[in-house]
Amino acid sequence: MQNSSFNSLEDEKRKRIINACIEEFANKGYDNASTNSIVEKANISKGLLFYYFGNKKNLFLYTFDYCIEYLLNKYFNEMNYKTSDLFERLIWLSLQKMKMICEEPLMTKMLSNAIINMPKVLEKELSQKYNALYTKNISSILKDIDTSKFRKDIETKKAIEFIMLCIDGLSNKYINIYKNRSIDELLNDMEKLMNEFKIYIEIIKYGIYV
Repeated sequence: MQNSSFNSLEDEKRKRIINACIEEFANKGYDNASTNSIVEKANISKGLLFYYFGNKKNLFLYTFDYCIEYLLNKYFNEMNYKTSDLFERLIWLSLQKMKMICEEPLMTKMLSNAIINMPKVLEKELSQKYNALYTKNISSILKDIDTSKFRKDIETKKAIEFIMLCIDGLSNKYINIYKNRSIDELLNDMEKLMNEFKIYIEIIKYGIYV
């Protein structure tokens, strides 16, 4: 996030502006977001906001990068390399994702909306950021993975993509269950969720047909 003038602001003021941006972009998306609402929530002048960012596009991209960096550092900075088993690693990632969405709903909402419904004016930049992040994520997941149990007639990358689609679907199921509950409920149920995940993982690993 290269913006030395903004980054040099005192923490309280900088966080106030960032939080106002996250809330506005999360709830209204890029096209409908209002810089007037942002400056009102942040209690700063519109001129000052544009002094730091120049335009709405730069403001959005900065906020997007901030959310990515914050969430990666908080939830995914230390990949579970204690195991070389792909499925155990993916379970850990999925549970981290559920925890992240429950604890940081506005950030994850903003990022999800930006990726799923990319504004035309930001499509090039966001596509590049997403592709770079996805590639990095795949590399981290595959690092030192034991592939000896994989079928030789299936491309490893394709197998990984299929598995991740299944895991994401399971994660979204539980996210919908817990989205209106407290984070404590989710944390208390983690063991139960893990056991259910393992049942589904067994189905993915060994298939359905006898």
